[in-house]
Amino acid sequence: MGNKNKLPDIFTKEELIKLFESMIRPKCVIACFVALMCGLRVREVCNLQISDMNLERRIIKIRDSKNPNRKKQGYGKDRIVPIPEIAISPIKKWIDIVEGGKWFLPSAKSPDIPLRTKTLHIWFAETRERAKLDEVDYKIRYKKKTQFREETNVYKFRFHHLRHFYATYIYDKTRDLYAVANLLGHNQVTTTQIYAKVSDKQMKETIDFAFNRPIKTQLFEKNPMNAVNYTIPEIAKREKSPLEILEERFARGELSDIEYQNKIRLLRLAKDHLKDKPEEKQEEEIGIQVIHKQDNKQDEEN
Repeated sequence: MGNKNKLPDIFTKEELIKLFESMIRPKCVIACFVALMCGLRVREVCNLQISDMNLERRIIKIRDSKNPNRKKQGYGKDRIVPIPEIAISPIKKWIDIVEGGKWFLPSAKSPDIPLRTKTLHIWFAETRERAKLDEVDYKIRYKKKTQFREETNVYKFRFHHLRHFYATYIYDKTRDLYAVANLLGHNQVTTTQIYAKVSDKQMKETIDFAFNRPIKTQLFEKNPMNAVNYTIPEIAKREKSPLEILEERFARGELSDIEYQNKIRLLRLAKDHLKDKPEEKQEEEIGIQVIHKQDNKQDEEN
């Protein structure tokens, strides 16, 4: 995304159902399904070879994918992506339909060439219109007018938003930003941190726990058995370590790269200082003090 302050829109489950129900081309269905289940880019889906799919081990090898250093290195980037167990059966059935060809999505013109990304984008746009999800997000005006038009529409939902849904869903379930970065093939976790900003699950848990606590307490006093069915949200179950606090603040954009690295360096220095004192409690306390001291110093400077 061009603007780092702009957050991507995320499909709701209802919108995804509408989208898939509006698809009329089997090849478009399986392409969007694999992109959604494995977090693949449109080019990765189109260039996928059947030989790179190991259904027994439930993995896909993505070859020569996006790489910012492609010009210097002369090659893209490979990565291994796990296939969810629920996706194995549909993929097997599709491979049987393709009948042992090279490409997972062969072109209609020839089985020896892959489906064009442009074709898949057109199919997705047609499906989006039938599903009535063709809301325009913004318009791009050309610097130089062309013969046919002077601006183009950028829609709220595009093929890449299947990948956005995948990343947000994984982060909501795991709270592991580094795992999401590895699955997406990002070089730096800073690229992935946008999904921590988009995810609202933790904020909802915090608000619900804060506002419902007095009500729940009264219910427990009247009938202690109500406590059996009450689950404490993850955010309230335990105290987070200093490193986890830093990572979450960095993921939400509260800390810049330099601030994050400085705090990590100070935290490591504190840990080195405590090598002769293995008590975890003391280590955590000093770690938290380091973070607070650094914050107070920056507040004074500002």
